[in-house]
Amino acid sequence: MLRLVTVASVLSSNTGARPAPVIDMTDDAATGYWAYRLSVSPQDLIAAIEEVGPAVAAVRRHLGR
Repeated sequence: MLRLVTVASVLSSNTGARPAPVIDMTDDAATGYWAYRLSVSPQDLIAAIEEVGPAVAAVRRHLGR
C-alpha cells in the first residue's frame, strides 16, 4: 500500500543524518569532518570560517569547492 505525503513533511522530518548548515568551530569532530569533506586542512578551514563566517555554503564558495 502506498502512502502519499507532502514534500514539506518529508523535508521537515529529521530522519536522516544531515550535517548542520553551519560549522561549529568549538567541536573538533565537526571541524575534522568538514575539513575532510572540503579537502582542506583544519587550519585552512578555520581561517576560511574566520573570514566568511560558519555557514557551510559561504565556506564552500570561499574555498571554491
